[in-house]
Amino acid sequence: MKSIRYLGLVGLAAASLFASQAFATPCAAGFDGGPTCIATTNGYGEHTLEQILGAAGTDGSIFSAGNGINPYTQQLNPASYWSVAGTGGSENTVMLTLTGNASGLTFGIFDPTNIANTLTLFSGATAGYTTTLKTNGLGGFAATYYSADPLAASTGHASAAFGGGNLFGYFLKVGNTFYYSDSALNSDGTPRVVTYAGDGSNKIEATNGVFTPGEYLQAWEDGGDFDYNDFVVVVESVHPVPEPAVLGMFGIGALLIGFAASRRRRENV
Repeated sequence: MKSIRYLGLVGLAAASLFASQAFATPCAAGFDGGPTCIATTNGYGEHTLEQILGAAGTDGSIFSAGNGINPYTQQLNPASYWSVAGTGGSENTVMLTLTGNASGLTFGIFDPTNIANTLTLFSGATAGYTTTLKTNGLGGFAATYYSADPLAASTGHASAAFGGGNLFGYFLKVGNTFYYSDSALNSDGTPRVVTYAGDGSNKIEATNGVFTPGEYLQAWEDGGDFDYNDFVVVVESVHPVPEPAVLGMFGIGALLIGFAASRRRRENV
C-alpha cells in the first residue's frame, strides 16, 4: 500500500508540474486565442490573421483550397526551438508582409548557445522569396537564397556554425531590435510569433502546394498591436523541439519515479 501511495504522489507531482504550464492567462477584451492572445482587429485597414488564415475564398486568405486555420485555437505549443528534419534541408518561403517596417526586416535563425550568433534567411522580407536552409547535423548551417521567381538561379549563399548541433531558434529583427521564437529572450517577455502546423487539409495559393505535415506557418508581430500579421512565413522539413523548461520537467518526473521505485524495492526487502 505504501508503494502505491508513493507512486500516487509521483503522479500528482508530475501532473501539477504539467498543469502549471497548461493554463493560459485569459485574453483581454479585443483579443482571443491561446496560449498566445491575438488582436481580433487592427487600426490600419489590414487583413487580420483570422482573414489571412481563413478558408479559401475569404478576403485576404493565403489559401486557395481548404477550410483554413483557426488562429486562436490551432496554435502550436511549444515552438521556441527547432531542428531540421532527417533530410538535412529546410525550405522557407515568405507568404506576406503587412508592416511599414518591411524594408528593414531581417528573418533568420539563432544559436541557442549564443543568441548573438545568427544566420539570415530573409532580408527585406519580400513576399514570394524562398531560402533553402541545410545542416550537417553537427552545428553547421548553410543558406541559399532565391528570388520570387522559382525558376531563377540562386542569388547568394551564407553559412554559420552553431554550438547546439541541429538546434536553433528563429528571430525577426526590426531595425536594431531582435524578437525571438523563445519569448523568454524578448526584452518584454511577450511572445512575438504564433505557429501553426500543416495537416494536408489546405492548399497555399502562393506556392500552389498543399500545407502538409512537417510544414509550419509562423506569424510574427513586429510592433505593439499584437495582431501577428506583420510577417508570415512558411518553414518546412523542420521539427519543433520541447523547450528547456519542458525537458526539465521530464527530468524531475524521472527523478521522482526513480525515487519511488527505489523506496518500493527497500520496502519489499
